[in-house]
Amino acid sequence: MVNRGTVKRKWYEKYLPFVAQSRRMQVEWLVGAIRKNVLHLEEITPYVRLLLADVAGEDDEPLVMFLKDIDEDVLCRMVQAADIYDVAKLMRLVPEPTVEQAVVALCKEPPSYEKRPELVLDKVFQAIHDRSEALFEEAAAELRKSTDAPAHFDAAYERFQEILADERILSAMYPKASS
Repeated sequence: MVNRGTVKRKWYEKYLPFVAQSRRMQVEWLVGAIRKNVLHLEEITPYVRLLLADVAGEDDEPLVMFLKDIDEDVLCRMVQAADIYDVAKLMRLVPEPTVEQAVVALCKEPPSYEKRPELVLDKVFQAIHDRSEALFEEAAAELRKSTDAPAHFDAAYERFQEILADERILSAMYPKASS
């Protein structure tokens, strides 16, 4: 007897390489690997990158639907596993991001070889701010009062606040300009 809600897979689908699987199967594999603690977060990072490789923005509706059914703690671990370049994409796709996920994303540090680390941080800050200004402010407030905030956070936060102030001034000066 087969449950109507479950999808029966073919035997060989279990052995397909990650890149040959469908998006649904990739998400299921990642969730399974995170829940079972089969791999360390550093080992999951390439898989998160492969999952998000074709994502252009917020318009990836199937991936958003797959992420919608995942537990918050698994999503938080997925945000932890994502590197700083992918965390902005992931935060845009998470259906309802939590403060914990935003704090984890804001704690990401750019690699030492990055020539313009402030631009990478701005992308992460902007992704969270675009989702919800209140979420961004709450996560930033939690990080600012925390003792384990990264060293770069205060400077990056002040810089991002200046960018937001500049955007408000420019939109007031040129209200018909598109953003």
